[in-house]
Amino acid sequence: MRTKIETEFNPYEVLGVGPEAEDDEIRAAYLAGLKQFPPDRAPDDFERVRDAYDLLRDPRRRAEYSLFAVNPHVPLESLLQSIESKRPFVGLNPWLAVLKERKADGDGS
Repeated sequence: MRTKIETEFNPYEVLGVGPEAEDDEIRAAYLAGLKQFPPDRAPDDFERVRDAYDLLRDPRRRAEYSLFAVNPHVPLESLLQSIESKRPFVGLNPWLAVLKERKADGDGS
């Protein structure tokens, strides 16, 4: 299923947050938008706020929007800040030690 991205719709502008915004900041902006545009008084604005939040609250959809957005100035680094690495890079020494050990044992693989 492909998502059609509107060129005039910028969810960051709708919620008033930047591309580097954290999940808590996006949620707070969404709740403020709901208070400002209740569905019974401003249904169109309410729908834009809801659509913006739906797009930004899901990391996968947010990444898709940032990658395929028309605005080339959206920093891609902001996508990587929220991802926590489970295997931090420790350098080449552990790998070299394993290779030397295998070579010393005569294991050629």
